[in-house]
Amino acid sequence: MDGVGVRAATLADTPAMLALETLFPSDRMSARSVRRFIASPGARVFVAVRNREVIGNLVLLLRTGSSAARIYSVVVSPDARGLGLGHRLVDAAEREARALGRDRVTLEVRADNAAARALYARRGYVVERELPGFYDDGADGLRLALRLAPATTSRLS
Repeated sequence: MDGVGVRAATLADTPAMLALETLFPSDRMSARSVRRFIASPGARVFVAVRNREVIGNLVLLLRTGSSAARIYSVVVSPDARGLGLGHRLVDAAEREARALGRDRVTLEVRADNAAARALYARRGYVVERELPGFYDDGADGLRLALRLAPATTSRLS
């Protein structure tokens, strides 16, 4: 994936993230929400970038006092699907959660989103609970969870 990277989002990424949000029929984030997440110490926002163009993003929420981190949103441009960006974004979120001492990651996914469910299953996420009528359009959801292995530290001799 030459020229593709994942980095922390900045406020300048807000318009591109909002453009990606228009690809969803429901449950879209507002500009205010995107800006709030980027600025919040209780969230980490990552963007996937190709040739300086934002082609994906992920919002990770970190509730104070919780041992879990929650993936709130993942979006990949249809033009960039199949490049492994979902994995790279989720990887960044899992690394961040582990580095911050979280022992698991949770998320909600549409029950009818086979591609997303397959991605999370390959990463070891398991269904924790069914969520009937969870989404704005009445679609069912699933709560998935992954237990994180503790961060390893290495010591050089």
